Amino acid sequence: MTIRNNTPSARRTSGAEHRHDGTRHTAHEDPQPAEPAAPGAAHRGRLRQVLRAYEVADEQVFTSTRQAEPLNPALIGTHPLMAGSLAGVEVETGQPVSCSPHALYEQKRITSPNIIVLGDIGRGKSSFMKTVYVLREIACGTQVAVLDRKNQQGTGEYDHVCAAAGGTTIRFSRAGGAAINLLDPRMSASSSDQTQAADARVGQDHLLQLAAEFAHGALGSREAYALRAAHQAALNRAANAGRVATIHDVIDAVFTPEPSAIPHEALAESGAVTVEHLRSWGLDLAMDLQRFVDGDLSGLVDAQTSADIDWHAGLLVFDTSELEEGSPALALVMSLIATFLSAVWSASPGRRVIALEEGYTADRLGGGSMSVARILRALVKRGRGIGLAFVTAFHHISDVDPSSDLMTLIREAEVAHIYRQAWESDRQRVIREIGLPAWSDQLLGRLDTGVQIMKIGTEPARQIRHLLTSVEADLVDTDQGMITRG
Repeated sequence: MTIRNNTPSARRTSGAEHRHDGTRHTAHEDPQPAEPAAPGAAHRGRLRQVLRAYEVADEQVFTSTRQAEPLNPALIGTHPLMAGSLAGVEVETGQPVSCSPHALYEQKRITSPNIIVLGDIGRGKSSFMKTVYVLREIACGTQVAVLDRKNQQGTGEYDHVCAAAGGTTIRFSRAGGAAINLLDPRMSASSSDQTQAADARVGQDHLLQLAAEFAHGALGSREAYALRAAHQAALNRAANAGRVATIHDVIDAVFTPEPSAIPHEALAESGAVTVEHLRSWGLDLAMDLQRFVDGDLSGLVDAQTSADIDWHAGLLVFDTSELEEGSPALALVMSLIATFLSAVWSASPGRRVIALEEGYTADRLGGGSMSVARILRALVKRGRGIGLAFVTAFHHISDVDPSSDLMTLIREAEVAHIYRQAWESDRQRVIREIGLPAWSDQLLGRLDTGVQIMKIGTEPARQIRHLLTSVEADLVDTDQGMITRG
């Protein structure tokens, strides 16, 4: 394909043409004022007169049809609307690109406000998440919560970002870290309370059962009843004492049930169920709940919710970097954070984002109905009811079991950012699961750092280059551990 300069100053028409006054002039006649002749101009003029053809005044530029597509005014004119803050530029056209999930949802370009970020290590995933889905979302008035898993020189990876944004860091550690009270009064006692929206109901009963199953395993019907009865007794006893109940009160109530907790009057009158029966129903459960007080789960949920947490801060960073990888403590904390935020946020409107780095780790935490992956999936399902968009980062789709609930986060995400995928098998799975065009296969294998293929809803995939300011570049740097000198 050849692009020529075909402007009026470079074009000369062959044959005779009509003047505006009705007279005629030939092609070699120039109606414009004479200009000084350039070297060789006379020769070109005679050649033009003989050939009666166009003269190419400028050097030709050779390109391909594919490369010249961005020069098509029709393509440039149909560029999508801006949706939130700037995320980068389209590589082929230089057009600005934005991808705020709430703005995209408002523009009806997506129906699921959930995002995935995929890519090999060191290709710019974290930098993109920290700027586009954290700092810039905060600047636009969105409240952001980050589940920070990486330890970077003794603190979480988001420590500098949180300080710069004026956010709040909640650091979980079994030795003096933050705590979340399962019976926090900011949550309704029951998930069925009518004061909460139907698609955002999360209550103390749900969190308490969640914690109990982490400590004890699946509850039988009698154990589940003993826990419910102890929960109500704990609330009553704490209220009579003028304080807020904690899991200590629940454990005490399981060990010392009251006659009023017997399921039915007829059972009490006949002696079929006694207080001793209630105690036996919950005895094993109560002993396992002691793990929250003096066992391997202590220091996380056995106290009042930390008073210094500003739940209205623009950025909430939950630092779990000190909890052992794959431990029950980590699984418990991640599950509680997700459900607790859902309960707190459902009480007030607003735009929210939860960012989960190293999302594949959630696939290895918990099990059965209490798996972290299943809990996160449930949170994503009710996200629209509380204005929540969920951003999850993975290295490769192959890191996630195909039968895992985490695959739902990948398949139902309508915004995907795909960085370099070096292995062909990973590229093929991405193309199949995300619905990328065939031409992206080889491109995904050689993308530069900071460059991605972005897919929004049913729109065509585009190659995007992420843009960073100098201030952001310093904040999102994760190489200090490798380059710091003594």
